[in-house]
Amino acid sequence: MSHATPHRLLYFFVAFVLLMFFGLIYAWSLFVDPLEAEFGWDRSATSVVFTLSIITFCAGMLVAGALEERTSPRTVMLITATCLGLGLIASAFTESLPFIYATYGVLVGAGVGLGTDVVMSVTLKWFPDKQGLASGAMLMGFGGGTMLLSPVVTTMLGALGWRLTFGALGVIFVVLVGAGAFIMKLPTPEYVRPLLEKARQNATVAAVDMTGGQMVRTPTFWVFMVYLMLVTCGGLALISQAVPAAMELLMGAGAAASGAASAGAGASGAAAAGAGVSAALPEAEALMLATAAMGSVSAMNGLGRLINGFIWDKFGYRVCLTWIAVAFAAGMLCCAFAMMGSNFPLLVAGFMLLGLMYGGNMCSMSAMVGTFFGPKYYGINYAIATCQMIPAAIVGPQILALSQMGSGSYLGAFWVFFGVAIAALIVSLFIKPPKNNRAA
Repeated sequence: MSHATPHRLLYFFVAFVLLMFFGLIYAWSLFVDPLEAEFGWDRSATSVVFTLSIITFCAGMLVAGALEERTSPRTVMLITATCLGLGLIASAFTESLPFIYATYGVLVGAGVGLGTDVVMSVTLKWFPDKQGLASGAMLMGFGGGTMLLSPVVTTMLGALGWRLTFGALGVIFVVLVGAGAFIMKLPTPEYVRPLLEKARQNATVAAVDMTGGQMVRTPTFWVFMVYLMLVTCGGLALISQAVPAAMELLMGAGAAASGAASAGAGASGAAAAGAGVSAALPEAEALMLATAAMGSVSAMNGLGRLINGFIWDKFGYRVCLTWIAVAFAAGMLCCAFAMMGSNFPLLVAGFMLLGLMYGGNMCSMSAMVGTFFGPKYYGINYAIATCQMIPAAIVGPQILALSQMGSGSYLGAFWVFFGVAIAALIVSLFIKPPKNNRAA
């Protein structure tokens, strides 16, 4: 069996690289300014592209799960390469909103969903004994792709313009995913059997494999979905508003510190300065600091996936779910107290906890599918579980918007999501493997 180990690591490496590039779906914002400048579109219109891409991403994962069972991973990956190539190259010829909605919003989003699901599914079948760590490490690539590759895309935009950048990315995706289709393959039953038996003896994977239909009929699945939605809605909402929230503190605190100084409150002014907030912070400097704070969320998002994968394999699902909910609550407390005390470093600490917990949550979703319901039908089961992101992406931002609009500050939103974190912690106590599917 040892001779197969290098192949296992090779497939993991290929999957990691592909997922890094798939993670560029979150880099849509890089194209927003050039497109708005050329066509005069407003932000609400261009934001629909990203919304469509997330919806079709989830739909693409469902289709991939069904196709993989009926065809082969190679076929699904070749379809992925076609969708991404056509979508990105066609986007280079954009002249209207409906056109970019169809090309980037639908074709690219669906292609990323197809590719992500099949790559995760194939690779995790090679790691039945390390579902958590393998999931976390691969998802770290997906989460970190935007952070690592965005500077490259930004350079391309500056040198080539947005049309040639879309075209170049289309060619790159066709080559990469096409090559991956001919490299990656499923492990043989002889290779998997001893690893799977060992995992089941250690109770780290389900005793039997459950289909998607069987999975959705278990109470375990629905309780876990509630937990995932609570954490995801908070993560997506607050991550999307990290820069405005940091700007509120930096600009508002700067004004407050300036006013306190003019009123002779020297001690308060000194305290504000000691907290890392300038009494006369220029807007450009505040934006730079706020953007850096957002970067800390992205970095911790990737790291959280790897950390959670290790914890899942080493200490089990219960510890994982608990630390995610606790980190969520602690992050919201840090953010709330940071706003109340005009403490920017404390806000950054809250953002970092937020990134860790959100990344850990995404890893838990993947590890749960393999651990609770078995690796055989991972593709379709993971796709079904991912659908929790759709209601979470709708509800979370709405809660944030209503809270922020009602109070005029993000402080109220932080307290609301602190309550959501406590609810997630309570729900986590009721999660346990399906009664008829616990490893012996």
